[in-house]
Amino acid sequence: MKPNQNTIGAIAFSVFALAASAFPAIAATIPAQLPAPDGKPGNPAKPVKVYILAGQSNMVGMGELTGAKCAYTGVYLSSDPETPTGPYDLPQVGKFKFAPLAVFQPDGKPARDPLAQGLIEVPEHGVYQVQCGSGDGSFGSMDIDGKTVYSRSTGGLRLKGEITLEPGKRYPFTITGFEGGAPRFWLRKMDLLGKGDLETIVKRDGMFPWLADPSGMWLARQDVFIRDARLNPTGNGVPLLPTVNNGGKSVGPELGFGHVMGTYHDEAVLIIKCAMGNRALAFDFRPPSSGRKDPKSEWESLEYRLMIEGVHNTLAKIDQHVPGYKGQGYEIAGFAWWQGHKDSGTEGTIAEYEKNLVNLINDLRKEFKAPKMPVVIGGLGFGGHNIQEKFRRIMEAQMAVGDPAKHPEFAGTVASVDTRDFWREVDESPKSEDYHYNRNAETYLRAGDAFGRAMVGLLGGKAEPLPQPPRPQVAAKNTSEELTAEQQAAVWKKLTPIILDGIIPAFIADPAKQALLTTEAKGVRPKQTDQILRGVMDGVISAYNAAGIHDYDWKIFGKDLRDLEWESFSFDPAETLPKEKRPRYRAVTPPAGMENWFSTDFDAAKAGWKKSLPPFGQLDGKLAPLRTCELGVCGCGKMPRTLWEKEVLLTRGTFDIPPLKDGHRYRFVVGGSAHVLSGEGYAIYVNGKLLAESKEGVPTRVGGLPRGGYVFTDLRDEFKGGKVTIAVKSFLQYASKSGPIPPSGHLTAWMEEQKLPPGIEAVKP
Repeated sequence: MKPNQNTIGAIAFSVFALAASAFPAIAATIPAQLPAPDGKPGNPAKPVKVYILAGQSNMVGMGELTGAKCAYTGVYLSSDPETPTGPYDLPQVGKFKFAPLAVFQPDGKPARDPLAQGLIEVPEHGVYQVQCGSGDGSFGSMDIDGKTVYSRSTGGLRLKGEITLEPGKRYPFTITGFEGGAPRFWLRKMDLLGKGDLETIVKRDGMFPWLADPSGMWLARQDVFIRDARLNPTGNGVPLLPTVNNGGKSVGPELGFGHVMGTYHDEAVLIIKCAMGNRALAFDFRPPSSGRKDPKSEWESLEYRLMIEGVHNTLAKIDQHVPGYKGQGYEIAGFAWWQGHKDSGTEGTIAEYEKNLVNLINDLRKEFKAPKMPVVIGGLGFGGHNIQEKFRRIMEAQMAVGDPAKHPEFAGTVASVDTRDFWREVDESPKSEDYHYNRNAETYLRAGDAFGRAMVGLLGGKAEPLPQPPRPQVAAKNTSEELTAEQQAAVWKKLTPIILDGIIPAFIADPAKQALLTTEAKGVRPKQTDQILRGVMDGVISAYNAAGIHDYDWKIFGKDLRDLEWESFSFDPAETLPKEKRPRYRAVTPPAGMENWFSTDFDAAKAGWKKSLPPFGQLDGKLAPLRTCELGVCGCGKMPRTLWEKEVLLTRGTFDIPPLKDGHRYRFVVGGSAHVLSGEGYAIYVNGKLLAESKEGVPTRVGGLPRGGYVFTDLRDEFKGGKVTIAVKSFLQYASKSGPIPPSGHLTAWMEEQKLPPGIEAVKP
């Protein structure tokens, strides 16, 4: 009987596995810089070299292919050596990186004091804009490398030119036309490019040139094929290409690994990936030799079983996964493992990691009848050399298994790779995801390349290490959120010139922001309104506040309505709703005669309303604050002065309100429920006209911001000075997201104004 394809493969496997154990592989030297693929297939006369790559999400591969954005909204370098080192977050504006600029005297000695002429050196290539001096001290001119990059004369326009500067070079500068001592200056980096995605590192930064041709087209290997047996169990093997991993969503270690192994082998190479995110060696990949901790669990060891199944299924149909396969058989040439995050959760899983990893290797060698199967272990590298202690312990266990002094039984057949040097910081990466190495494609390429070169060494070949580029100094970990209020104030005070002359003008000049700021300043009612009072203007105010300027804060307008007497009435509506249902706000029928309770001609006294002082509130039927509250826009921690007796509360009052002013914005704030998942909906009326309405309470993760409504242009005519009727409706709360709560409510309302900052079109009533 003629042997079938699977039989041929099995026979070939046994023969070549025996041969591999008897004779060392022919040594070959892998250069540091790999050659570009030649487009030729692997030798069809030799068995296919099969490599298994397994682990969790980082072996799946999470490196971004394209679309990386700069981690910072702005990058500023100051000639002041005491410039605080960022990054720092400016609320509602962005994350900014600040650093001292390297400034030297004309003779090349470092300078600390302001200079009228000297030398500067930037840390990285970029297009920079220059600001010299600040405020009234910003008149003068500055040249860098013979080019005028800044000038401002009294009464004249300010010129901020751009100049391209390279690192490692010192540029002469000269400042003229200033009065008194020489001013400080700073540089704003204009080309805030994304970093760390594959497109960037290969096509812009020139790394890994063997991945793309001179025109920028990605190169496919015709001698290396990849098959994802876990995430795509019905798919076929495809030629190795940067865009084929994980459904074309990301890049992983397979790319660097495959290019090294394709360079090393004359034969065709098949990579079988058996990786799945969020999986532990102690549970999901638990090898048979480690025993079962929960024999009844269908999930324990499931990933191990799926890995074995995926490899066998792939090899049984190898002709579908290696185009041009001629029946030459195959050899399981090696196994690579990169995993560990999920095992860091408990002391037990950390403590047994080394034992489980040893068992995994032995069990796989037994399963695939390859007692000397080469194994490469990737160590955890989260955080680089600042790795957290729990991850360090996992990494040390991984490194120990590849250490012949600690595991002599694995000498020459198991190697561990320290990946900490491949870590890239957030500001070098597409995203802030430390558990996915900040999704930095360079990290994944270097890790895979290192796994491949280690594998070459185990196979008897030689591989020169891939050079590591110069690493920038790790950014300081202090951020504005980690500072005390006093430290934060000191930081912003030092950075005030950059805030006022750099960050704020840049924020306002942003075309997208400019359009929104103009709309907000003009007070045009948008198609959709939000109960949360926030907008782009708040970013400008936040920046001024950081600079210690509070001229543009929201302030009480007229008399504080929280101190004035209101009329109120509460009732239980006929339109009932089970107490566990939320939100409570709904259309309800007021008591007879109160249909127009919010209008100017409604007679509250005749309708039986009582005069009372806010806050209105209750907690389980009693006058009591709802919680300890430190939010200035809420006030629910204050003792209510009037009991909110029944579900629906109606309040109103006619007050003397001054006329609205040019160049100002106005809003009504509804206090008493600014916390997450607190309070219910409300409606605010002005002279019988609806100003704002919310049909729900505060949703998740926006607590702490004020609620209410802006006075848009359609209602500004109601505020010409004199009597204005304000009416507010709200509902008690009986349930939160977590379930029933005691009846509770707290309500106040007041009016505020905001002076528009300079550079923003003024409001005209």
